[in-house]
This record gives sequence, structure tokens and C-alpha cells, in this order.
Amino acid sequence: LEKPLVILDSAGHIILWYLPDAISPWIQAEMEDATIGMGSLLMKSMTSGLDTQWRTFPGNFHASDRCQLTPGCINLAPCWFMQGREVSLLLHQIANAYIIISMQCAALLASAALRVMHPKLYWASVATHIKLARWAVERGLSDMSTCLQFWASVFNCAAVICNRQCPLHRDPSSTPKGFDVMSSVGHYCNGLMTLSNLGIRLQYNSGAMVGCSGHFVRHGV
Repeated sequence: LEKPLVILDSAGHIILWYLPDAISPWIQAEMEDATIGMGSLLMKSMTSGLDTQWRTFPGNFHASDRCQLTPGCINLAPCWFMQGREVSLLLHQIANAYIIISMQCAALLASAALRVMHPKLYWASVATHIKLARWAVERGLSDMSTCLQFWASVFNCAAVICNRQCPLHRDPSSTPKGFDVMSSVGHYCNGLMTLSNLGIRLQYNSGAMVGCSGHFVRHGV
């Protein structure tokens, strides 16, 4: 499938949004530049050994024909404590906020998409961020407060994945009634996202955005 669409369940609830070409070329360029700036962090993200999971297994990553890009996968979070996936990079440990600043336009776009896709989740997240910011200020946690000021997303975590082929999977730590927003940028064509339990495949080229519950929808790229 390659045209914009929504998928409803038997009760009439929207369970998936598909928005090809949702991301403008200039935001795509900003996202690529931000990924290049994370090269050293991405390089350290891949693991080996008996405890290695597919998310960081080197065999799932592919070298880029653009030498500036480094394959890898990192999770970013503005706070010390998180719910959901394990966070591989806590932003309060970074000496400056260049990473979250470089991602602000993309973060705002994903947040605006969630405002339309899942209004209740959007406003609940906004309220949580405000409470966290007040809590951090009251306790003199300046690092957390600074990161929250720059963190433009309503999501509490962002995964940056560079040149990884994802096998079919679910995200059991994601909120069952929530939406994950996934997007892709790069110089490629014929990208595909498979949603096996929905029985469809989506064209997943640069600029595409998909919103669904990763907890329930089995997906792979």
C-alpha cells in the first residue's frame, strides 16, 4: 500500500495511521544531520555475546553508502527514570544539549501527528512533562530541568535507528492503548514495512510516518 490510509478495528477504532511523504525534505535533512552527529554513540550501541538481542545484533545492520552515517541504535530520554524500553543514553549525562536541539523539528512534527492520532495520549503526555519539569525545579535538579526545556517531543523516549533491518516483532513494553510514531528518512527507495497480523505491507520510503500500537501490531522493516 502506498497511499495515505487509516485502519479501523471491528469496533470502529483507528488502530493504524499511514502517512507517506509526511516529512518535508528540509526536516528530513535535519534528521539526517542529527543522526550523523550521533555517530560515536551509534557506533558503541551494537553488542555481541550470548546476551545480545536482535535490536543491537551487528548482523541486522548494514553499512551506508554515505560514509558520514554510522549504523547503530540508541534510545534517548530526557530524564533519569523511564517506563518502556531500556534507555541506552540518558541525556543528563551529555555535556551539552546539541542532540535534542538537533531533533526538535522532527520531535514537534511527531508530537503534532500524535495530537491528531491520539488526543488523549497527547494531553496526558503534555501534563506529565509539565509535572516532571516542576518536580525537577522544586528539587534543584538542574540537568533534568534543562533537558526537559529542550525536549520538544511529547513522547518520553525516542529511538534513533540507523540502517537496521528489523525482523517482525512487537514492543511489549509499549503502552497497549497508546500509539508509537515511526518515521524514516534517507537516500533509498523500495522500503517496506510489513504488518503481519494486519495482513498488509506499507511502502516505507523516506518521509513516511506510521502511527500504531507497537504493543499489538506485529511489524518489521
